[in-house]
Amino acid sequence: MASDAILRSYGDLSAKEDVVLNAVEILTAKETQIFNMLGKTTAIATVHSYLTDTLRTAATAAVEEAADYTASANSTPTRLTNLVQISAINYKVSKTQQDLSHYHGQDELSRQTEKALLDWGNSVEFDLLRQTLASGVSGTAPKLAGLILATSKANNHTTHTSTTVWSASILDSLMRINYDNSNGDVATDLFLGSWLRTVTDSFAQKSNVVVNSPGISTIVRTVSTYETAMGTLRLHTHRYIVQSTDAHDRVFALRPEKFKIAFLRKPYVDTGLARSGDYDNRAIVGKWTVEVHNQNSAWFSDGFKQT
Repeated sequence: MASDAILRSYGDLSAKEDVVLNAVEILTAKETQIFNMLGKTTAIATVHSYLTDTLRTAATAAVEEAADYTASANSTPTRLTNLVQISAINYKVSKTQQDLSHYHGQDELSRQTEKALLDWGNSVEFDLLRQTLASGVSGTAPKLAGLILATSKANNHTTHTSTTVWSASILDSLMRINYDNSNGDVATDLFLGSWLRTVTDSFAQKSNVVVNSPGISTIVRTVSTYETAMGTLRLHTHRYIVQSTDAHDRVFALRPEKFKIAFLRKPYVDTGLARSGDYDNRAIVGKWTVEVHNQNSAWFSDGFKQT
C-alpha cells in the first residue's frame, strides 16, 4: 500500500471506462467464399428440379461413300432435384435497449440487424457445404443437400485411412481421376482447412529465389494456385471444411460455373412478426437451394491425418 497518501487511479470505480470510441469488435469470422462464387438463379417450388444432358461417347463417325447412314441412339435430359431450405435468424431487441445510448453510437436494433445478416451468411455458407438432405415432412425442418453430399458419386468421393498424410502426389492423383471422369470440366478451386493448407504450402514447389538478393525483402511461404497437368487449382482456406466433429481432415474441389444458388425468396428482413411486449421482433429469412449441373466437376476426399 502507498504510504505517501497520493490518490492513485487504479481501483477508482468512478473513472470512465476505457472503451475504444464508437467501436465494438465482432469476434466471429465471416465466411462466405463459396456462396459468393456461385451464380444465382430462381426456384419456383420447394422441390427444385433442373436438367442435365450428355453427348454421345466419342467414337469414329466415318461412313462408306455410298452407304446409308446408321442412326445412333439419342438421349434425353436427366432430371435432378434438391429441396429448398428456409434459413432464418430470429432476434428480439427491447424498446428500452433501443432508448439507451451505447459506446458504438448505433441504434441497437439496427446493429443487431447488421449482425443477423452476417450470421445468416455464415449459416448459409455452412449449410451450402455440409448440409445433409431432410424431407421436411411431419413438421421437421426441410434441409437441402449441400455440395459435399450433392456431388457424391463413387468415382469422385474417396476416403483414405486415418494414417494417410496429405501430399502433392495424392493431389495430383485426385486431379487425374477428376480429369478422367469430368467430361472435360475439371475442378478449378480447392478448399482446405487450415492444417492441410499449411501442408500444401510446404509441398508446393516455388521459384528458386536467393533470399539475400538485392530488392528481396519478403519471404513468401504460401501459394495461391497449384498447377497440374490436368488443370490449375486456385487454393482457398475455408473454415467449415473441417469441424471438431470430423474424425479426420478433408478437402473439397469444384468448378464454380457448374453450380448455382437458386432462390425461392432472396434474403429479407421480416418485420411482420408478432410481439406481446415492449420489444421489436425481427428475422432474417431466405429460401434457397443449390443446383449441381455436373457432379463430376467436383471431388471430395477425406481420411487425412493431422500431424
